[in-house]
Amino acid sequence: MKEFDDILKIVGDFGLYQKFQLFFFVMFCGLTSFHQLGNTFFSASDGHYCRVYDNQTYVNDSPVKNCTIPYTLDGTTVVWDKCNRYDVNVSSEDDPSEDICFPRGNDTLSCDQGWVYDKTWYENTVVFEFDLVCTKDWMKQLSKSIFPLGNIIGVLVFGQISDTFGRRVSMTISLILTVATSIATAFSPNYAFFIFGQLLLGLFPLAFLMSCQVSITEIVGPKYRARCLAVGHVNWCIVMIILGLVAWMIDGNWRQLQLIIGLSWAAFLPYLIVMTESPRWLMQKHRYDKCYKVMKRFAKFNKTTVPDDIFEKGKTTASELTGKTDTEKERKYTLLDLLRSPILRIRTLIICFNWFSCGFMYYGISLNTDRIGENPYRTFIFSGVVEIPGRLLAWWFVGYFGRRWSLGLFQVMGGLALVLSGFPENDAVSISIAMIAKFCTSAVFTICYVYSVELYPTVVRGIGMALSSTSAGIANIISPFIILLSVYWTPLPFVTIGITSVFAGLVVPILPETKNENLPGTIEEGELFGRAKQKQRGSIKTEHVEDEERQTLLPKSAPTSKANENQDKKAYGVFHHEPSLDTVF
Repeated sequence: MKEFDDILKIVGDFGLYQKFQLFFFVMFCGLTSFHQLGNTFFSASDGHYCRVYDNQTYVNDSPVKNCTIPYTLDGTTVVWDKCNRYDVNVSSEDDPSEDICFPRGNDTLSCDQGWVYDKTWYENTVVFEFDLVCTKDWMKQLSKSIFPLGNIIGVLVFGQISDTFGRRVSMTISLILTVATSIATAFSPNYAFFIFGQLLLGLFPLAFLMSCQVSITEIVGPKYRARCLAVGHVNWCIVMIILGLVAWMIDGNWRQLQLIIGLSWAAFLPYLIVMTESPRWLMQKHRYDKCYKVMKRFAKFNKTTVPDDIFEKGKTTASELTGKTDTEKERKYTLLDLLRSPILRIRTLIICFNWFSCGFMYYGISLNTDRIGENPYRTFIFSGVVEIPGRLLAWWFVGYFGRRWSLGLFQVMGGLALVLSGFPENDAVSISIAMIAKFCTSAVFTICYVYSVELYPTVVRGIGMALSSTSAGIANIISPFIILLSVYWTPLPFVTIGITSVFAGLVVPILPETKNENLPGTIEEGELFGRAKQKQRGSIKTEHVEDEERQTLLPKSAPTSKANENQDKKAYGVFHHEPSLDTVF
């Protein structure tokens, strides 16, 4: 029996069926950006001050504001109090008079009648609707922190489900729950319901995308993996731009935006009908009958054929040698299996560190980009446009220079650019340099996805990708505290994040190159991956073991001449690669 990548060449490693599945992956890549970035508008806020009468609207400079709101001077800048008001009674915009306002004393009250909000850009946000300001400002921050927490929980839980029960099971559960939660959150009756919805929306969509991404890379040939992931990531940026346009069109109404996102996901529920299990995962789990049925479906779409006995030798020989059935042979792998191997443990730590630094740098850039213009929608859209060239360049780089040197180069370049962006006093110069860093960071994210999928063995690929994504999620949670370093030295946040990125890039060369290599299937294959000398020794050892096993299976009276031995080797289809039970026969 051949390796799975060799079987793919028979049925088509990038035929119509793979392109059909790729279309859905690209769409889901974009839809996931809706959820990952939607909170930018859900929890947006602008100016506000205390309300003093019913139906009051926000006016930046009015007699009522001058009469009722305390202020201080910061040099020549007037800073209005957002959480207190003077103890005066005003019933309308025309009501203030000198008798009411002066003398008024210095007594102040908290905003006992609520707040009025500047709705120049946002018609209604969670902050406006639930008054998440002043003493409730922590609730707004909680909504931003709870989402990455959901990301961490989701990818870890569903990553294990993906490796244990299959990619299809993980994707089915997470897709259905994503649609249900997204639509329900749009009708949140209170803040508690909304925050719980944000936790679940952090949990399900990204978990679905991770399983979907693993699945698409497992059904295409080696030279198409980077291309498929890069196209998906480019669509992430395109849908990010669409998100900014849609939010702009509806004036940032968070309920309408959340409902639009939910209905967009619901439109792709029919994908459940055409979704198939990853045949590579089925083969690794020794479920050859199911794998054969999936490969027949591949062949039908791709107008190719699958030999009827393509899995027979593997099934028969493996069963005879182990004395176990397919079900009995199946083993469940966990994160401990990935970390138990010294070689895989080091590689996992390096990959996770690169994911962490990338997430870290992404936030560091956002510290700079929030100063680009006054229009928040235009800023958001521009941020998405900047990412597209980075994703496309990453696609070309990994195909020409390989994964290892591309990742190291963009990490170092992005880190240095971010360090430099903290020093210029001119905002335009600082932001321009930060955009170079953002360009590099978008490339790093794409390369990290490609590299991680190819490094982790099939049996732990889901949980490996989950652990990598978790590293970025941790960076997202803790990185807001990095801004506090600016108290000691203004450029310090950018210097800290940039140096982290540079160091991450410098340790990348320790990893093996994966360009155009077959994906490792087992833990043992993962350990041998990229280690030429050990692979060669493994092949010799495998051939020796096969000779002994064949002699055991042959009748004792069978001749052992050189000609018969060669004929026997041909019949058994010796495959001189890694010593894995399901690939050597």
